[in-house]
Amino acid sequence: MHGNVVLVFLLFVTIFDHGLTTHGCHLVTSSKSIPCMDLQATSFITSATSTFGRFVEGASTNRRDTCSLSITEIVPPLIRQFFPQIRPFYIDTRTNSQLHGMRFLNDKTAFVIDSANHRVLKLSLTEDSNNFPIVLNSTVFCAPTKPEAMMEPNDLTLSRSGTVFTSGMMFTTFPHNREGDVWSCTKNGEAKRLELIGRTNGIDLSFNETRLYVSEGTPSGQRIWVYEVDVHAGTISGKRSFAFFEYPADSAQSIAIDGMRTDVQENLWVTRYGGREVVVFNQHGKLIGRVGVSFQNPTNLEFGGENGTTLFIVGQCEGADAGCVDSIQVATPGRSWTILQ
Repeated sequence: MHGNVVLVFLLFVTIFDHGLTTHGCHLVTSSKSIPCMDLQATSFITSATSTFGRFVEGASTNRRDTCSLSITEIVPPLIRQFFPQIRPFYIDTRTNSQLHGMRFLNDKTAFVIDSANHRVLKLSLTEDSNNFPIVLNSTVFCAPTKPEAMMEPNDLTLSRSGTVFTSGMMFTTFPHNREGDVWSCTKNGEAKRLELIGRTNGIDLSFNETRLYVSEGTPSGQRIWVYEVDVHAGTISGKRSFAFFEYPADSAQSIAIDGMRTDVQENLWVTRYGGREVVVFNQHGKLIGRVGVSFQNPTNLEFGGENGTTLFIVGQCEGADAGCVDSIQVATPGRSWTILQ
């Protein structure tokens, strides 16, 4: 009798394990039996095909079915669409501008960071005959100077109602305490400094807009904080640690957290600049996936494509003075793409 029970139990374990292996990783749509920790993106724009400079940064998506995606170039201060085709989108008239993070609010409005001038720009948009966005003009949306200015805003996230949250830093070779800040800019352009911490970079809201994720670089390592957030008031509270990368564990102090994005399942996708990967956390801070990329320094990422389930990862091409893009098909659409629909 006991032998039969053991036999049935072993058979169940075998079938269950086979099912997990057969179905592969739940994060992607591939039918291949690939563990979630061994995912690999494929090249979308390579050094051989790239027309972008190596200083590529913010990736953003708009609403249309064509779902054009754009990336910012820091030098020159230029934004170009790269999907479904490469075309110019915006160039700033101030030659000393440095464009970083960018997000679309709707078909009429987008926001972009100008780190060199410590400001957030508002882009007023229309569309051409192919439904691609065109910039009509740009205005300063948020540029606090008193009692303090933004350090160098780097990335931003955007609520459905139009509140902008920015991350910023005073860039040095190695991160120090209190050289980063977090700001909010409400719909009327009112700015609030919410936090003064170590060097901040990646930032995003949860899909339900109750949490704000912010990365911090300190002398001891790279951490992601999560806050409770009131997107209408532009305030945060209840700060707690979400994830931590200790430098000795990485065997190098040059691996840093860069751009971050959430999906509709409340997973957080995080680029690892210097680490040649994107890591994925669930909403409880558990590491659930790793995506290898073809270049050492991914800087940002965004979900797009027809169903919002193509993850595009941007960064400097390996061994070339050019910007590259990798992509991977995932199972869940991104937050930004979804709320624009």
